[in-house]
Amino acid sequence: MDEQRTRYLHSRQSHPESPPGEGHAPSATQAAAHDAGHQDSHRTFDTGAECMPDNLATEGRAAPATGLWIPGFCPREKAERVRNCAALPRDFIDQVVLQVANLLLDRKKLNMKSSEDRSLKTWNEGGSLSLAEVAAELNPETLQQLKRECGGLQTLLRNNHQVFEVLNGRVHIRDWRQELQKEKPPEVKRSLSADVFKTRICWFFTHHPDGCALPAACCPFAHGPEELRLTQTSKKQRQAP
Repeated sequence: MDEQRTRYLHSRQSHPESPPGEGHAPSATQAAAHDAGHQDSHRTFDTGAECMPDNLATEGRAAPATGLWIPGFCPREKAERVRNCAALPRDFIDQVVLQVANLLLDRKKLNMKSSEDRSLKTWNEGGSLSLAEVAAELNPETLQQLKRECGGLQTLLRNNHQVFEVLNGRVHIRDWRQELQKEKPPEVKRSLSADVFKTRICWFFTHHPDGCALPAACCPFAHGPEELRLTQTSKKQRQAP
């Protein structure tokens, strides 16, 4: 019995138990390896955080939608603005039309020769100017606004085909006496159709110094408010309940 007790005591002294609540103490090599791995994990996390955007690194939020676009990309508007001069203010269009018409009318006056019979009055059909010459007479603000439109000045003048004719880069006053005698372009045919006959005021009747070159009965445009007719669209709108 004494011999067994002695062996038991010797075994306890060679392998002491850790006190309660304490684990097995790691060796120096194990502790160093553990510390190195712990530091590496911290460095790896810090490096990843540096590569992440601030808002992702701090709170882990999803990337904003703007991050999906290429830098400098501007999405197209849902509704594209009309750029054929049709959406320009009516007052602006009228002012440009009147200014250009006066330039052409004054040009003809400068080139007119003295007539032997001064009592014979002829209708002033105006002169001719290139688009560049017309643009040179307009103020910078007007030109800047026209440059935002497709076709610019030429488009505006062509849209007002009642007043102007643009051929080979030159602008003329439209002479409706000749228009009624020659083969008409598509835009003039539309103006002379029964649906639009007398539905707009005659620009020449209102603004030309000699009035309209055509009698009221022959002119496709109204010589005064009393001649105005409703368009088919206006008639349908009035008839609608």
